[in-house]
Amino acid sequence: MHDQPTPPPSVTEVQRTAHAWVIRLTSGSVLPSDRAAARAWCELAPDHQQAFVEARRLWCLSAYLAEPHAPARPSSRRIWQMGIAASLVLGLGLVWAQQMALDADYYTGTGERRQVVLDDGSRIVLNANSAVDVNLTADGRRITLRKGEALFDVNPDPKRPFSVQAGALNATALGTIYAVRREGENIDVTVRRGRVAVTEGSDKITLGVGEAVGAHLHGLGAKQSVDVDRVLAWEQGRLVFELTPLSQVLEQVERYRPGILLIRDTRLGALKVSGTFQLDHLDEGLATLESVFPIKIERYTNYLLVVSPKT
Repeated sequence: MHDQPTPPPSVTEVQRTAHAWVIRLTSGSVLPSDRAAARAWCELAPDHQQAFVEARRLWCLSAYLAEPHAPARPSSRRIWQMGIAASLVLGLGLVWAQQMALDADYYTGTGERRQVVLDDGSRIVLNANSAVDVNLTADGRRITLRKGEALFDVNPDPKRPFSVQAGALNATALGTIYAVRREGENIDVTVRRGRVAVTEGSDKITLGVGEAVGAHLHGLGAKQSVDVDRVLAWEQGRLVFELTPLSQVLEQVERYRPGILLIRDTRLGALKVSGTFQLDHLDEGLATLESVFPIKIERYTNYLLVVSPKT
């Protein structure tokens, strides 16, 4: 159980402040006091952390990416600034991880997966950058997915229903293995075995093996059939892509590899990728991309990789 947090300021105010911090930290004239103040602000509330991550991603996709008609190489000074910014973001990420350790019952950081066996024999496998709270009582088992993705292998107990809460969505196991993923306002439920009752507000749906449903701003979507082994390949230490845009592939790789991956020419992001990445050998997967596609990956630091057209 956790104390009720102080209500955060409005989303608009939080977002505005997050963007101000990103601009300041990437200005090239950041001071040690700026870094300390940014850390303190991010520690105030999970909403601050999420807003900063979103602002950073917008920075990656706009301020520091060349337009298709202007693929000019950034100056050495600009690349150095980007490297500093990447280091700052990573430093803040370590602070967030420490904060999450004190706040959530179980969490993982970048590139980390973790298995938790509950007192009732059920098993939770946390994907990277994920956090859950666990509340086991005599009449129920309630899991709150704060962020990220987790797989739930539920030990049947009719007297103690097992449910996962993610935002307004509730997914109750009917003797099953299933996964719930939460990224911002988007939530997905995928069933590997058994059945799961999913509700959000007045929307209700029951999923069977190989089925999934997404919840977005307008409630539950339609039930879909999915390749469960591909969707949940991360549990086995793999990422499997099938005609996936390169931009989305790099977003997933960034989740498991410390650092930032930037695409210099936005046209490259549309390249379709099919294949398997081993999570323990992501750099080998990136090297394979270089050999297959007309791209080169330039390393300015260990934490800043820039994808450019191959000349």
